[in-house]
Amino acid sequence: MERRRDPPATRTTSVARREPRSLPAVNLFRTFDAAVRRGSFREAAGELCITPSAVSQQIQRLEEALGVKLFRRLPRRIELTRHGTSLASAVQEALVMLQTACEHVTQERDRVVLCVNASPGIGAAWLIGRLPAFRARHPEIGIVLQSANEQVDFRRQDVDVAIRWGNGRFPSAQATRLGRAAVFPVCSPDFRDRWGLYGREDLAILREVVQLHVTTHGNTWSDWLAAAGHGSIAFRDIQHFSDATLMLEAAVQGHGICLASYLLVEDHLRSGRLVQPIGVELAVREGYYVLVGADAEEPALRFRAWVLEEAKRSLSRRPGPPTIGGGILPDATPQRLGGRISPRPR
Repeated sequence: MERRRDPPATRTTSVARREPRSLPAVNLFRTFDAAVRRGSFREAAGELCITPSAVSQQIQRLEEALGVKLFRRLPRRIELTRHGTSLASAVQEALVMLQTACEHVTQERDRVVLCVNASPGIGAAWLIGRLPAFRARHPEIGIVLQSANEQVDFRRQDVDVAIRWGNGRFPSAQATRLGRAAVFPVCSPDFRDRWGLYGREDLAILREVVQLHVTTHGNTWSDWLAAAGHGSIAFRDIQHFSDATLMLEAAVQGHGICLASYLLVEDHLRSGRLVQPIGVELAVREGYYVLVGADAEEPALRFRAWVLEEAKRSLSRRPGPPTIGGGILPDATPQRLGGRISPRPR
């Protein structure tokens, strides 16, 4: 009968965790670096404007702190030990990095940096691609770009400029509309061709497709259909999104069809990723607004002027739609408005 053997015990190896040591003073590394580059305590002293004795003492303090010898003291010269050689390149690199970081901080101190907070859809689809043009025109102004849909309070938040979709009533802000707004259907070229959606006579096919919709938006499909001369249609399904950026990506991938405003889809239309299958647009009372605080300073006002200029250029370059339903509101002028923000980030 074979004797049963117990499996060998598992050996656990315990690795002692080294506690991080406190670093020696930075000036000791600076002295060490000077001695390495100069090859002499005396010449290092001249560079640092201290005595050779002070250099020798600081090197000794560094060696005691690290527990190794860094130099061999020879007649009329010094020579790095292997520990010193290992440390020298790392110290030089660290000091260069530290100097570069300090110079960067000093430069940023004298540079104006604007915090721009844009709704995710317009920020990703329209604003980001145009920021290099602003930086080229105003190299003295830096930009920190944030993305959010929430109401902006310029008195409490560290925000200089915001872009929001709404009805123009924004509390404690100067709101300027980015031109007139209208919405229209967009989809991918493949989606259009797959479903044969080429004109108003094809609208009945919408019963068979998926509507893409941002949950924070009011659904204006019934109004758009009325403007197109068609009655109400129940889509096969509705895919909801929390963000217009996600909705547009779903449209690009051919998952369905959605309503969008021109600034939101301008680059998609120009690149051919999306198409406007039916040339009917619905004018809406809401639109994109660029917002600044009541006491906005010159850099924020420059950015606002640039955004308005870019929006005007975008809208002027688009071909006119064959049909526009509803009344177009005139462009708003800068004004101080109160009220409640609309959460729609088209």
